[in-house]
Amino acid sequence: MKFSVVIPLYNKEKEIKDTIKSVLNQTYKPDEVIVVDDGSTDDSAKIVETFKEVKLIKQKNSGVSSARNRGIKEVKNEYICFIDADDLWEREFLEEIRELIIKFPNNFFYSTSHKMIDENGKVIYPKIPFENFQGEIDFFDYFKDYYGILNSSSVCIKKSVNLFFPEGEKKGEDICMWIELGLKSKLVFSSKHLSIYKLNASNRSGIIHKDVVIPCQLKWIYKNKNRVTKKIKDLVYKNLLITIYGGYAMNGDYKSIKGIIEFMKEKKDNFRFLLYPAFFMPVKLLDIIRKIRRWKKR
Repeated sequence: MKFSVVIPLYNKEKEIKDTIKSVLNQTYKPDEVIVVDDGSTDDSAKIVETFKEVKLIKQKNSGVSSARNRGIKEVKNEYICFIDADDLWEREFLEEIRELIIKFPNNFFYSTSHKMIDENGKVIYPKIPFENFQGEIDFFDYFKDYYGILNSSSVCIKKSVNLFFPEGEKKGEDICMWIELGLKSKLVFSSKHLSIYKLNASNRSGIIHKDVVIPCQLKWIYKNKNRVTKKIKDLVYKNLLITIYGGYAMNGDYKSIKGIIEFMKEKKDNFRFLLYPAFFMPVKLLDIIRKIRRWKKR
C-alpha cells in the first residue's frame, strides 16, 4: 500500500522543517511527499528544497484549497494524506491509517483523532466518544459534538473519490470537503491521537479579516437544499456558533459577524438571531467557554 502526502505551504518557515521531518520519520514510510508552495514570500520554499525526498511545486498565491487540489492532481498513488505545514504527525500515523484501510478497504474517508498544543505548550486532548476504537462511524452523527474526530492534518482519502476542496473560500473549506466525503462514505476512524495541531503556529486563522468572510459550510447548505439533511444542518449550525463565538468574536472580527447575519437574513434564516449576542459578550467569558470546549484530558 502506497501513500502520497500533500502539504499546502504558505509562509511557514518556522514550522515546515519539523512538519516534513514528522512525515519522513513515519514507521510506515510514505511513497511520495508533495509540498505545494502557494506563493510564499519568506524562506519556506528554500527549506523544503533541502529535503531531497520531497517534491516541491510552486504556484501563485491562490489559497489553501487551490494548493491542496494541485497536490491531489499531481499525486501518483490512490491514498492521499493531508497535513498542514505547521502541524505534525506521531510516528505511527501512517501505520494506523494503513491498518484502517486494510480493515475497511471499500471506504473513501479515513482519519485518526488528534491532539493540540496550546499557546503555553500544553497538550490538549479533544473529547471524543470512543476509546481503543477502530471502525466505521457516521461523520454527521459525531463531528458536530466531537471536533477531535478529524481535522485537515488527520485525514486520508482515496484519489478515486474524485473530490476537491472548494476554491476561493477563506473559512470552512475543509468542512465542506468533509461533508461531501461524508455523503459518499462512512468515516473510518481510529481513536488514537496521532495528529498534532499547533494552536500557536504562525499565521493561523485567528485574525481580523480585511473583508467579510462567510464560512463555506453555511453557503453549502443554501446551495445544496436538495441534499441537506437534518444531520448536516445540525453540524453546520453548531459549527457556525463555534466559529462566531470562539473565533470571530474572540478576535474582534465584528465586520464578518455582521456580514454573516446580513447574509442569513437574505436567505430568511432565523438561526441568525442566535448570533447577535456575539457583539456584546466579554472576551474573557468567551475565552473561558473556549477552554471548556477544548477539554483538557491530561
